[in-house]
Parts: sequence; C-alpha cells; structure tokens
Amino acid sequence: MSKTKKALLIAALAALAAPVQAQSPGPLAPAEGIVIRTEGEVRVKPDLATIQAGIVSEGKTAAEALAKNTPALAKLVEAVKAAGIAGGDVRTSQVMLIPRMTQPSASSSPQPRAPKIDGYEARTGLTVIVRDITKAGPLIDALAAAGANEMSGIMFGLADEDTAKDAARQKAAEAARARASLYAEKLGVKVGELVSIVEAEAEAPSRPMGEMRAYRMAAAGGAPMAVEPGEITVSATLRTVWRIEKQ
Repeated sequence: MSKTKKALLIAALAALAAPVQAQSPGPLAPAEGIVIRTEGEVRVKPDLATIQAGIVSEGKTAAEALAKNTPALAKLVEAVKAAGIAGGDVRTSQVMLIPRMTQPSASSSPQPRAPKIDGYEARTGLTVIVRDITKAGPLIDALAAAGANEMSGIMFGLADEDTAKDAARQKAAEAARARASLYAEKLGVKVGELVSIVEAEAEAPSRPMGEMRAYRMAAAGGAPMAVEPGEITVSATLRTVWRIEKQ
C-alpha cells in the first residue's frame, strides 16, 4: 500500500471514531459534600370529616333492584340536606348493579351446567364532606334513620393542608442544617454553602378512620354516635447537599 493511501485510510478511521468518542459519556462523579435526608412532622387536629354511606337493594330483575334503590338513596340525600350540608359537599361515589349467581345442583348429566342469574343487587353510595366535625356523629345517626344500610367509614382531614405542610417543611429544613453541622463537627470539617435542595415525596397524611361498629349500634337504637377525630400527621421530606470545607 502506498504512503498516500495509508495516510488517507488512517484519516478516515480517525474521522469515524471521533463521533463515537464524543458520544461516550464519562463516569458519573459521586455526590460531593454532605448529603442529608431529613423529615419534618407536625400533628394537627382535623377540621373536616368525610363520610361514605349508601344503599344496597335487591330484586329479581335489574329494574326491580334499581327501582328500590333510587327512592331509598333520595331519602339519604334529604337527610344530608336537612343536616345543613352544602350541595357541593355531597356527591354520588358509587353506582353498581351486580347479578346474583346460583350454582345448579349436581346432576347425572355429563355436561357441566353453567351458573344462573338468580337476581340483582344494586348499590349506590354517597360521599359527604362535613366541615363541622361536631355534626359528623348526628349525621351518621340521621343517615342510619333514613335507611342507609352500608357505610364504609369516616375519614378526617384538613381544609387547609398547605399550612400544616409548610410547618412540616420548616422542621425538615431546620433539621437538615443541624444534622449537617453535627456530622461536620464530629468528622473534623466545616459545613460550606448549600449546593442543592430536593423535596422528596413524603407519605400521604395519616388520616384516622372512625370505628363503624358504633354506627351499627346507633342504627339499632343505641346511644347517639360519638365521633373522636384525634390528630392528623403531616410530614415533609427533604434531601440537601452541603459543601465540605476544611477547618
């Protein structure tokens, strides 16, 4: 091979290799500094409650089951309005029509017999937000008296969750600086400037649920429903990176 052809071949190979080298990423550098993960937490009293109640009705046909369900649900809505609940705080949360299946009895026939529909079950549910927790117990009693035969629970919450969340964030931020300083002092270095702040996803606020056995007692004519809201835990999680300076 002549020197000219050899030089051209080397130049071509170099040109082909150059883009590959440009695209190959270098090794990722580890996080430099003090990396801290902290969580702030506050406990607050809830100021609203969410009640889920409904009607379950049965019929030989789907139309019969729904025909029983519709007026029964209307009575629940009337009870909610009578309790002073705003229309925007009441919504239909469940509409179901379920066939009831029966398994045919065993027979001498070699062919298996398919299950048959023996009737229908209609379920309709309401979700009600109660913005005065003192009304939650009386409302449950009223729903039971109006014919509610299904209730999945009572959940407590906050009308203004952001205020509690900000308080939790403040605690997380204070803890981040304190923890970085603690590590730095014990390891013989100084905490430098803050490099990055990342708010991580914290767990959803813990919302205590009411005990529904008491609801069944109230429905049976027992003592009025007593509701104890307890407290809600709101948390915020923070990841910070601080530069390290020598003493």
